[in-house]
Amino acid sequence: MSLTNLILSLVAAVGLTFSARAEEPVTQIIKEVKPFRTFITVQKYNLENSGKAADKIFNAKLELTFANGTKVTLPEGGHRWPIGNGQSQEINRTFEIPWAFIQSDATKFTVAIIRSGATLSPCEFSVEQLSQFNRGYVCHTDAGIQSDQGVPQEKIIRESVHVRVFTDKNSTPYEIPKDAIALRN
Repeated sequence: MSLTNLILSLVAAVGLTFSARAEEPVTQIIKEVKPFRTFITVQKYNLENSGKAADKIFNAKLELTFANGTKVTLPEGGHRWPIGNGQSQEINRTFEIPWAFIQSDATKFTVAIIRSGATLSPCEFSVEQLSQFNRGYVCHTDAGIQSDQGVPQEKIIRESVHVRVFTDKNSTPYEIPKDAIALRN
């Protein structure tokens, strides 16, 4: 196999676009790598048990933080959701991640649950191989660790956030939301 054919095979294997003309050197036929669009949907927040009295109402919000320091707070405007034990807050808010946030086919972000009456560590996500498949995550408090620390069962905090990460490369046009909010880098 000639060097030209080897390079053209590699170019085709990684999805680069090119147009070949016999008179052009290989370095001039590679046009561009087309980036794919990447999205994060925060689907819902659950408060199964706050560790406090069953009839108590709390105020909660979520904060997403990306590797470059960009932050997104839900709900928008700095407001909080009122929520009680056993309740869920449907969110279904989709954000388009700038191509600059994607490094080596991966991205990183955290989701922090900020709720009155609790201090919870944020969930850290390292999403790799974005170009290969879409995926969903559930970030939840670790009831096992709390139990091991001697917290009584009725006081164990059980909260979760459901997140979906997907690309237009692995989705049909119908699956891409028209109301996605573009994040700035």
